[in-house]
Amino acid sequence: MKTRLLILLVFSFGALSVFAQESGNRTYNRNAARPQFPTTGISYGNGELLIDALVLLNAPPDEFIAVFGAAQVAPTAVESNQKVNAQIERFLSDAIKLGVVRSDTFVDFITQNRVYSFSPPADGVIREIISGFETKKNIAIKYKDRALLEKLLAAASQASIFDLIKVDYVVNDMAKIRGRLFEEAVRVVKQKEETYVRSLGLVVKRNALVQETYGTYYPSELYQTYTAFESGTVDPYYGSGTGARVIRERKSSTSYLEPLDPSTFDAVLNPAPIEPMVQCTLYIKVSYGVAR
Repeated sequence: MKTRLLILLVFSFGALSVFAQESGNRTYNRNAARPQFPTTGISYGNGELLIDALVLLNAPPDEFIAVFGAAQVAPTAVESNQKVNAQIERFLSDAIKLGVVRSDTFVDFITQNRVYSFSPPADGVIREIISGFETKKNIAIKYKDRALLEKLLAAASQASIFDLIKVDYVVNDMAKIRGRLFEEAVRVVKQKEETYVRSLGLVVKRNALVQETYGTYYPSELYQTYTAFESGTVDPYYGSGTGARVIRERKSSTSYLEPLDPSTFDAVLNPAPIEPMVQCTLYIKVSYGVAR
């Protein structure tokens, strides 16, 4: 058998088992495109000068909301509901011992479905039959201490809850953040205006703010997933006529946080955070009249 090694690196861009940081299992199914931002600069046409600014603020979260998924199957709908309730109550009891306030928890009923299986063959026919019911509920828990998540995961596993669906980041005063962004964007525009006037000898008059666009990007939107491995190849002739099959091993994928590129922006407030944060952006464009 002739074999050669290939280096395979497969990327799947996309939210939060638990991935790095606090993404959660929603990373498996998300394929969101990376945010695209305009290239800033200066433009002129029809006697109008346009100066823009793009700024970024990395905002630490004030609170977190972790959402866990629980499910139980039983012969009847009533039994499946009772089983999942008991499972959730055990989890919440342990969470309260960790310092979680009961009012900071919420149980969300998701669905109750029939579960089907197949009957043994009879008269050469295999029939699908109802074998029970499955009840699914989500448990949302709000907390402030980032380190509490690890303890919540342990408590959930003790209750046989293994699905961390997502972790949401909460920023309480978004108006304050937008105010800081606007102040910084205006500063950048004025700095560019002064530079153009001083360097090029322009005489300009500020007319109007013609565009103001805010953006908010949560860590769960910025995770990327990849699978990296080395694998051999099998030449077509190998095993020919023998009925041999190739059985491939499972390749593990992993995820990592890819924050917004700071070089894209004219200014960055609270730069280079080591932990995931909420990334808030503002793009503004200002119109100027130019004296001839």
